[in-house]
Amino acid sequence: MSSAMQIAATDVAEALLEVTGDALMTDNFPAFVAVFRVPQKMATMAGPIHMETVDDMQRAFVDMCQHFKAIGVTEMIRTCVSAEYKTPTMIETTHVSELLHNGKRLNEPYPVFSVLEKIDGNWMVTGSEYALEATNGQALALGRADKSQRPTAQT
Repeated sequence: MSSAMQIAATDVAEALLEVTGDALMTDNFPAFVAVFRVPQKMATMAGPIHMETVDDMQRAFVDMCQHFKAIGVTEMIRTCVSAEYKTPTMIETTHVSELLHNGKRLNEPYPVFSVLEKIDGNWMVTGSEYALEATNGQALALGRADKSQRPTAQT
């Protein structure tokens, strides 16, 4: 596809930010997971997070939504800082994220680097790195997605 016919990389990134942000704010896991490829690797300052199943991702999603409710998030602002095609089917993007309660900032804005790939005609997030300290509530929620955090079978 010629570059003139490609959707702008920032438009792709912003569309995925809108879908995932709306899903997090409305506790809509099906909408959220629809734009993520599984398996997937994420990372925070605590280290890598290996998600092998949709259930792995759902643990993190549930914890993230609970964290947002617990701290009183009423708005999530995520601003695309950069987005660039690396190939016709891969975009590298960075956005800055912050959480608000009735217009008051709940956290310092932090950057997130993501890789977006066009898979079967749909743009999906295939990996992300969050600049979050290991003790941050969002980082802890994301860490629940790691395969090592799966519940063990009760005997």
